[in-house]
Amino acid sequence: MNGRVSPRLVLGILLCFYLLPARAGDILLLGVQDYNQSPILVVREYMGLTRYLGRELGRQVRVESVRDYDEYLKKAAARRFAFLFAPPSMIMQAHRLAGYEPIAKIPGLLSASFMSLASSGIAFPEDMKGKRIGFTDKESMITELGLAQLAKMNIDPAKYFKSVTYYHDADGVLSALQYHLIDIGVANSGLFNAWTAKGYDINLVLQGKGVPHLTFAVRDDLPKGMKERVAKALLKADRDPDAEKFFKYSSFPNFEPATLRDYDGLVSILHLK
Repeated sequence: MNGRVSPRLVLGILLCFYLLPARAGDILLLGVQDYNQSPILVVREYMGLTRYLGRELGRQVRVESVRDYDEYLKKAAARRFAFLFAPPSMIMQAHRLAGYEPIAKIPGLLSASFMSLASSGIAFPEDMKGKRIGFTDKESMITELGLAQLAKMNIDPAKYFKSVTYYHDADGVLSALQYHLIDIGVANSGLFNAWTAKGYDINLVLQGKGVPHLTFAVRDDLPKGMKERVAKALLKADRDPDAEKFFKYSSFPNFEPATLRDYDGLVSILHLK
């Protein structure tokens, strides 16, 4: 032994600490919903942001990841989380269930993109009839937006397509396209841009209406001063050395202000009441 402590060991100790059960009143929990990653990876991704928010608030902030959609909303309804960071459809559900208030969001819009391989010959919406289509998880916002877009076009998926398949995540949709298990894949527009940038030969067949991006919300019963400090902190987070690590890890640029009115269109499209 040379007396030096391995950086991996230090990171492991920190991750274990962040995964310890939270004691009520001591810690502000940030609830995130993630289909893909293990809790340890989620903690690692958010560590810079939670550390920064903790400094700004003078309280420890810890992230808690929930994979299951229903479980996430159940915990939100029980007001387990002080803060939420999730797709806007889930934030609006949490607002309906427990009064969570959106205060910041990632810039840009999310929409459902219907894609096909260039070699498939599917280039226009009418070409999709009788083909095999694949969506992400049934409860994901992009799937809901995709189905809403089809309903707007008076298309019944069960009758219009040869088959309808749901995958655990967007990577499953891409793999199914590549292995010719489906003819059309539905994922968010940002992934379409990322996949084409990586050289995947994919056509954009149809794109639905855009809605706000991932959203940060606060519990409505938190002190007003704390809500204001969180909102101000998020808007300058990209300039902080700790929080900047979160943006590098996630590839998001920064946060911008959000209010309930920003989500009127989403609530109307998905009939969220």
